[in-house]
Amino acid sequence: MSVSPGDELVEHVDADGAVIEVVPRSRMRRQNLRHRSVAVIVTNSRGELLVHRRADDKDVFPGWWDLAAGGVVAVGETYADAAVRELAEEFGIDANPVFVTSGHHDDVHAREVCHVFRVLHAGPFRFDDGEVAEARFVMPHELAELLDHERFVPGSVRMIGPYIDGFEWVFDRVPSATVHRVEFTVEPFVEGSPGRHVTEPLEALRALGIEVDFGPFGSGCVTSSERAGDVVAAIVSAALSNGATHVNIDVAEIDADGGGGGGR
Repeated sequence: MSVSPGDELVEHVDADGAVIEVVPRSRMRRQNLRHRSVAVIVTNSRGELLVHRRADDKDVFPGWWDLAAGGVVAVGETYADAAVRELAEEFGIDANPVFVTSGHHDDVHAREVCHVFRVLHAGPFRFDDGEVAEARFVMPHELAELLDHERFVPGSVRMIGPYIDGFEWVFDRVPSATVHRVEFTVEPFVEGSPGRHVTEPLEALRALGIEVDFGPFGSGCVTSSERAGDVVAAIVSAALSNGATHVNIDVAEIDADGGGGGGR
């Protein structure tokens, strides 16, 4: 019996990649839960990079272009095994990619602990599973032109790009999207009995579709710069209207150049 993509089970993990719980993929996407992912850079002996356009039914960034094969790591699966599997599923090739780097990616679309791999392969390629609409090999100047006219998965451009040999200059001119980490505390706080003035700001953020990391010494979330004002307003309004005596908020820009995949 086949399982729909939304019902597939994935691991919700912490920043170190430790499993918190196993959840359906649909919930992971809906609540933007942090998960494990892989990205595999494919180049050939001529120094060309294989780029591809994602299928129109993908759950994030449908129809957008991407720089690497990859996706969500399955429950209990190693990163290396996931990289081999993704190459087989997306490009129809049997290969053992080499590990390049690991890092984190956090934005409003995806929160990931991602391992990046690379492989040298000339094809032929097959796209039997329907995740790839089209693919082509490009030289750096051709990729630069594509970036000017087509939509590329933003996390892929910002963080995989620097690890593609010979293409570094292409990504030097691509600005990083700005995201912010919002940290906040609401007082008074009684451990074990936080009260509505503490819990209602969390619910207000969840109503905006934002996942919150809740803790007795402070809570936090990640949001785009465009939504940061709405996030802060929701926290303050919900806290004060429910009896808070003090609200402390810190908003900091996140450096997006730390390695990772971005919305796989």
